[in-house]
Amino acid sequence: MQRSEIEAFLARHEDLFAAHDAASLAAQHAPEGVFESPAAGRVEGRPAIEQVYRYWFEAFPDMKFTWSRPLIDGDRAAFFWALSGTIKGPFFGVKVPGTRVEMSGAAIYTFRDGQLAFAQHLFDFSALLMKAGVLKVKPT
Repeated sequence: MQRSEIEAFLARHEDLFAAHDAASLAAQHAPEGVFESPAAGRVEGRPAIEQVYRYWFEAFPDMKFTWSRPLIDGDRAAFFWALSGTIKGPFFGVKVPGTRVEMSGAAIYTFRDGQLAFAQHLFDFSALLMKAGVLKVKPT
């Protein structure tokens, strides 16, 4: 993909995040695409990737997911992102509705044949679980 094509792809990707459109986001991935994150682990294939998106949108119906201008090198793009939202239901096995969460992370995307072949999101998952009230820390 050309740089302009990747930029257009990412602009559409960001729009789909804003619309909370899990199905259309998953459709941007290659049929055998891979998605990795500390929360989801390694997920392969569009149906499984769609479930990851759907889980987060259901947990955070007011989620805002924004990112910085991407760094693009060949068929890869990397960017920093920020997520904010209010938990509205079960989140990693615990009911903590009403909890406001903000976090930041980074992503690396690899494109092939006009689709997202590999997506990796990196963030402090333990800190997220603590902020959400899912993980309790014992004082020393």
